[in-house]
Amino acid sequence: MPVNAPSGLSGFWQVVWAIIRKDLAAERRTWQILSVMLVFSLTAVVVFSFGLGAAGLNPNSALARDAAPGFLWATILLAGTLGLNRSLTAEQENHSLDALLMAPVDRSAIYLGKVGSASLFTLTMEAIVVPAFVIFYNQPFWRPQVLGIIFLATIGYVATGIMVSSMSSQARMREALLPVLLLPLSLPLVLSAATAVSAYLQPVPPNWADVQFPIAVVIAFDILMLTAGFLLYHYVVEE
Repeated sequence: MPVNAPSGLSGFWQVVWAIIRKDLAAERRTWQILSVMLVFSLTAVVVFSFGLGAAGLNPNSALARDAAPGFLWATILLAGTLGLNRSLTAEQENHSLDALLMAPVDRSAIYLGKVGSASLFTLTMEAIVVPAFVIFYNQPFWRPQVLGIIFLATIGYVATGIMVSSMSSQARMREALLPVLLLPLSLPLVLSAATAVSAYLQPVPPNWADVQFPIAVVIAFDILMLTAGFLLYHYVVEE
């Protein structure tokens, strides 16, 4: 009996949710992705903190406050890249992406499902790392504006990472190729997010006009990458 693809908008989102559930179930069995991300990110927090201490900097100093957003985003980017690399390796070992491509489903739904699951992994890591930054750096990363910027930037970063990892999945040196391609592509997003976060860490919160441009860049980057992935993912995976 032939298998029919889910039809209509509700069927599309059923596929997206099914892929997210599949990835979450696989992670619950192995903890391969989150464990790598958490170990690396927490180690980076401690190393950066000791680095500031070795340089004789007080966590409450202006220099430490200016450096903290850079440390945060360096930790998120590198831990996120490790997670994407581990996910890519698992896809290759289990041939799970090949199985998804054989199913009669919209490739855009596969892309959004992958973005959804990878975003949940990254946000889970950040839910632990951000409080660690609050403790070690004594900076108000808990402010709603800061958390909102981190959330928006995470979506854009993951949306880019899924596209790049799918493009490099068949390359001979795919583990090395992913960060080489992903980090430069994410640079406008990271610089804008770090600028906005740094502004909200100041003792006096900034006016909207002071952070409007970097936040607009983050939102525009998210929209651009999600749209590009939605429209072009089927070309990427078919190649």
